[in-house]
Amino acid sequence: MGALIQKFHPALRLGRQLTVAASGKPLLSRQGEWDGGSTLHGAAMALALLGRLSNPAEVWRCRGGPESRFWNRAWPHYLHGLTLSELTAFIWELNCGVQPVTTKGNAAVVLRFCTQELAKGWPVIVGWHSRQQAHAVLLVGIEGRQLARRFAPHAMLLLDPAEAEPGLVGFNARLELGKSKRPTYVTSTATYPVLIEGTMSIRLSRPP
Repeated sequence: MGALIQKFHPALRLGRQLTVAASGKPLLSRQGEWDGGSTLHGAAMALALLGRLSNPAEVWRCRGGPESRFWNRAWPHYLHGLTLSELTAFIWELNCGVQPVTTKGNAAVVLRFCTQELAKGWPVIVGWHSRQQAHAVLLVGIEGRQLARRFAPHAMLLLDPAEAEPGLVGFNARLELGKSKRPTYVTSTATYPVLIEGTMSIRLSRPP
């Protein structure tokens, strides 16, 4: 059957609180009840993993530097949020030395893309929708089985801005992608089927 393996983004530091290894700051940027900006929270966390932001959880408190520039562009979209395609334009407009790369497809295509991007150190924002909502989360890891020399992924390990701090496990949601079932979203309080809208990887285009 093979050993169960979880592969995490190299810029993470796991512990009682999930932090950015380079800065030691908490990674989870929390989405409020009235806040529709899950894509923006995902972008802030992704940029922190790339060294473009040092304090993604408190960008609104900062009065200068990259956090302030990010917040000044983000706050007009705070209540209604952005789609993935709108987020692509938002990332380009930040002009902070990163390049958004999007992909769409079936579950197998998306999982392969996410696995490849994570292996290169590029964070990925995953957009999905259910009957109740459209949402976006940050990919922080991949789970799968090691079969001899082949790694067979079957789940995305995620940081959901609408969920609680993950604590010791390093993620607070997962997206299970079996061959015989629709993608299933799992949190500590619920499990339900979703449709994946697409993904956006954020790559460095120049050194931090």
